[in-house]
Amino acid sequence: MQIHIYAQQGDIAGVAREIANGVDIDCLEEDNWQTPLMYALNSPNAGSDMIRFLLQHGANVNAVEPEPEHTVLELAVQSGNVEKVGLILDTGADINYRRRGEYDVLIDAMSGRDILQDENLIETLSLLISRGASVNGMSSYGETAIKVAAHVGRFDAVQLLLNAGANLEQLGWTQLMYAIVFEGLEQVQSLLEQGADQNVRDCWNRTPWLLSIQVGELPKVKLLLAAGANYNERGNCGQTPLMYAIGNNRVEVLQWLIAEGCDVEATDDFGNTALMMAAERGATDCVRILLEAGANAGRADNYDNRAIKMATNLEIVRMLVAAGEDLSDINDDMRRLLTGINRSTFSLSKLSPEQYFADKHPRFGRTNPELMEIPFWQAMIREGCSAYTAKQLFDDTENWQDLAWCYQRFGRTITQLPDGRVIEIAGEHEDYYDPDFCIYNDVVVYQGDGNFQIFGYPEDVFPPTDFHSATLVGEDIYIIGNLGYVDARIYYETPVYRLHCHTLKIDKIETTGDKPGWISRHKAYYKEPNQIYITGGKLWLMNDETSEYIDNSVDYVLDLIKLTWSRVCLTESKLWL
Repeated sequence: MQIHIYAQQGDIAGVAREIANGVDIDCLEEDNWQTPLMYALNSPNAGSDMIRFLLQHGANVNAVEPEPEHTVLELAVQSGNVEKVGLILDTGADINYRRRGEYDVLIDAMSGRDILQDENLIETLSLLISRGASVNGMSSYGETAIKVAAHVGRFDAVQLLLNAGANLEQLGWTQLMYAIVFEGLEQVQSLLEQGADQNVRDCWNRTPWLLSIQVGELPKVKLLLAAGANYNERGNCGQTPLMYAIGNNRVEVLQWLIAEGCDVEATDDFGNTALMMAAERGATDCVRILLEAGANAGRADNYDNRAIKMATNLEIVRMLVAAGEDLSDINDDMRRLLTGINRSTFSLSKLSPEQYFADKHPRFGRTNPELMEIPFWQAMIREGCSAYTAKQLFDDTENWQDLAWCYQRFGRTITQLPDGRVIEIAGEHEDYYDPDFCIYNDVVVYQGDGNFQIFGYPEDVFPPTDFHSATLVGEDIYIIGNLGYVDARIYYETPVYRLHCHTLKIDKIETTGDKPGWISRHKAYYKEPNQIYITGGKLWLMNDETSEYIDNSVDYVLDLIKLTWSRVCLTESKLWL
């Protein structure tokens, strides 16, 4: 609803108009059943002035989202904004709520964001405790505020909660563990000399050795190892010593562990490596150290995720690309940072229904290329939502099967040019069972400052293309392979197209030789002079009128001068990988 959008934007005038028009200030949004106040608390764009306005006009501070029972105060404490929390408490929010799962306000204050980076955590906890929050509340899953704080390594919060009366026994800490966290090296040494047990584990399955790594005081780490700690100890979910150092960005400890011989490729129970964890945590220095130590940037976890997909800042992305990873594999948050698109612009809400219905359908370009100045398409790129969401916003629900243009896609490629521009090519939205399933053939060129252009192409010039590769060679991008629609596949062909980075014209390239076949999901690399190597991926084959989609086990090279394909011998393949 419009009032929720205005609340999320921090647009007080917009909310005021909706209220004046009779809209209930506590109305629930149909998608997630939240009130405008809940939207404002969730949004970094809505400041305390918006919260204050909503409260002054009667917003219910004890409203509960029907499913999964989020409360207003819960959302306030998870925002990390102390002023918002104070306003909600001053207006009468129930500080002693117990929501589903027996979660209370202090446990909720320890979740919902990266509390390691939350500079306001101690102030928030202090405010809640001063207003009467119970420090020993426990969820039905056995979680407490102090246990969560100890788990993530916010030992300052652990100390605050202990001072407020939290039960230390919840942590399962021995005297040695307490000394590792809160006391000096001499006390740790004294306890070790008295025979303190190094094999005991706390409530998070940490030994004193692993806990010392997380605390990050290197002299204590060295002392425990010298006193007989198990060098190859694993913690909760199989976390390795390197992972405990990375989790709290203990750079000095990480370097020492690697120098001591800790395996940088060791994985936890989910197949994650230390590099994957560092990329996901945004631990830039840790990523650099691991790559310099020879960590494999291309390894995948048990769910086929790689470090490049997990990365949470662009500096890490660039390091991984320099290590051989594909920029196209970044996640959507990194894609928005790279392209300069700010998702908070709420572009769809600025369109009229007439604009939506006039522009909603996909279509091919009429020239090579055609600049597609279509407001709905542009808004969809800025908004980043699905076609389904757009249909709901414009009440286009009578015929869900009517295809709408979408830029929430799989199988597109991303190429950054030396001049800073970013070019995204084609891709598909969802799978065939989705009414908005579509394979596209458009090209979007981002200037890096929030501005972009969309280009379309005739279908016979550049067909719908997905799960291809895009390789920059000079002023051209070579687009190789494709999954495409079933009826467009030719099993013995390998589609190759060339996109000129300045004119944006696309040409089909005819190739000869020992072609890979109808290949997709592969990786491509440029190698001097004038050669593109492709490896991996999958091949679509036809045998006796039946089809197969099989793994590709052969590497190929395309000579860009002769436009001829050939297979790569095993020795050569090892040299260029």
